[in-house]
Amino acid sequence: MKLERLFRPQSVAVYGGKWSDYVVQQCRKLGFPGEIWHVHPTRKDCINSSDNLPGVPDSVFLGINRDLTVKEFHALRKIGIGGAVIFASGFNEEKDGAALALKLDHAAGEIPYIGPNCYGFANFFDRVALWPDQVTCESIERGVAFISQSGTISITVMGQRRSLPVGYVITVGNQQRLAAEDLIRYCAEDDRVSAIGLYLEGILDVQKFIDSVDHARTLGKPVALIKVGRSRQSQSIALTHTGALTGSDELHDALFERLGVARCETLSSLVETLKIFHCYGPLPSNRILVMGASGGDMSMVSDTAKGFDLDFSAIPEDKLEALRATVGKHVKLGNPLDFQTATWFDYSKLREMFDVLLKCGYAVTALMLDPQDETEADTESFDTVIEMLFEAVQKNSAHAALLSSLPESLSRSTREKCLSSGVVPLQGLLESIEGLHHAAKVSRVWDKWSPPEIFPSPPEEFEVRTLNEFEAKDLLNQHQINVPKSRLAIADKVVEAAEAIGFPVVLKAVAPELLHKTERGAVALNLKSVSELSDALLKMSGLSDTFIVEEMITDCVAELILGVTADPQFGQFLTIGAGGIFTELLNDSVVLMMPMSEKKLKESISKLGVNKLLNGWRGQPEGDSEQLIETVMFFEKFIKRNIEHLAGCEINPLIVRPSGKGVIAADALIMMKEK
Repeated sequence: MKLERLFRPQSVAVYGGKWSDYVVQQCRKLGFPGEIWHVHPTRKDCINSSDNLPGVPDSVFLGINRDLTVKEFHALRKIGIGGAVIFASGFNEEKDGAALALKLDHAAGEIPYIGPNCYGFANFFDRVALWPDQVTCESIERGVAFISQSGTISITVMGQRRSLPVGYVITVGNQQRLAAEDLIRYCAEDDRVSAIGLYLEGILDVQKFIDSVDHARTLGKPVALIKVGRSRQSQSIALTHTGALTGSDELHDALFERLGVARCETLSSLVETLKIFHCYGPLPSNRILVMGASGGDMSMVSDTAKGFDLDFSAIPEDKLEALRATVGKHVKLGNPLDFQTATWFDYSKLREMFDVLLKCGYAVTALMLDPQDETEADTESFDTVIEMLFEAVQKNSAHAALLSSLPESLSRSTREKCLSSGVVPLQGLLESIEGLHHAAKVSRVWDKWSPPEIFPSPPEEFEVRTLNEFEAKDLLNQHQINVPKSRLAIADKVVEAAEAIGFPVVLKAVAPELLHKTERGAVALNLKSVSELSDALLKMSGLSDTFIVEEMITDCVAELILGVTADPQFGQFLTIGAGGIFTELLNDSVVLMMPMSEKKLKESISKLGVNKLLNGWRGQPEGDSEQLIETVMFFEKFIKRNIEHLAGCEINPLIVRPSGKGVIAADALIMMKEK
């Protein structure tokens, strides 16, 4: 779909009253060079109908009620407009609006539009704003694109006092014709766009989102976003424990991490991340150096950076002698580097220090500084030091930042000088550290690009057959997943089965309704004799006529849960976490999007609390992590081979034994779709 006429028009038509007046005003304020035609049926200063338009507008703002919007769009389609902004609400977001939404689509034909129920867009590259409010950005030649499901958030981003160059602001509203995914692709293809920021409440089409982000990546355009809605939600299939473990937010996290999309927690961190992307793109590594003339500042940096994936590695040894010559013998040469106030006023030494540090190969070298307000204090020394940093950056062609602990410490003039000198002005310690973390992480994902594959969820309505545990484990065993030695037996053959396997044994009742046996008293562990077995059998006599007798695994290092769960948007995905009877209580799990590499799997498992047990907790033996990885990879293959027939699958517990002794699926639940 061609969007250039919509977003880069040579002429615009604006329909409506007071809200549309703003559109006309803002276009003129920006210096829009094309024609502006204001249409209103009764006002003398306007064109009174579409029939009287002097030409065919490229882009149209429909700031009229929903019924008139449909009527006018039908007429505008006939004359061949390039696209439209639908300001009116009352379509799919309202109970009585669904039919009207269909009429709107019919009226539009193939013409692209944003909305309905959206605030429009502003294009500061081409000086046009179909925006029913004030715009506070200026015309620029290069900058970021911001795509949002909120008009107010868009206004906030436009009004930020952090010197983020904004080229596009586009709101999507109901996303009836053009979704955020479409606009990511469009903005990525604009050579003037340096990076893309998003404010999302949800993703309409996950596969389309993946494809759009991939397209942006190929064009060198990183994506950062805020995705609201971190509350836990139920899944479409909740018959398994894993269905209760994972909410939609965890799925979004897994998706963004897999795609190298920087998920920011606040607007402040989003803006700082986008500034880094704008100036440098994804950083080549996570090696960062921060310097300043304050031990307090450097301590704050160290504490704030804890938990973020940033490498404050030591200054290279071959640079230490030259650095020592600049800062003197009393300065501890660490990272972060407190070069102390004695160096501050020795400008020649300070210049040499900058020169040395910018040659150390860090992805970003940051000077932490909170200059005083020039209206209240003498800022000559601050200005001098900052200018020396600029000179050193240009001399060494290095990535550098001016980092303030408080966002308000960097004045607009200082920020603008930074940007023109190739130095990113970072405002606010926490959001800046988060931004550096994101910018470094994106490059690592890009270097080993492996987007997830979406396996569609089962239809909402289908017949399910639940395999009994013996059948389920037999099927898993056929796919190279180890299970305990076991036999299926009727009551009077249970003892015979146990003696054949050898005590101690486990006894389990088998019945379709016994999905979670522990809660129903349908499992007895560590039965060491015939008498113990007989007692257990008597207690289960009312639950089933058939039983599983299997070997008791006594050398357990850790119990895990491994399952596949379905989500309406994300399709089917894997979950691994702490297993056993405390699965949901511990809530210790991670999402695994398929296909996955062994490296990614190891990283995911390392995030689990139960990983401490796998590594040998307090002198206990280490778990067989190698076999665990192999088992999960076999499980993924099993899922992918049977994806069309599976309605749900779970291994719980997956027993990890000591190193060298393997991993065993002690219990399994498999639900198959009936043909």
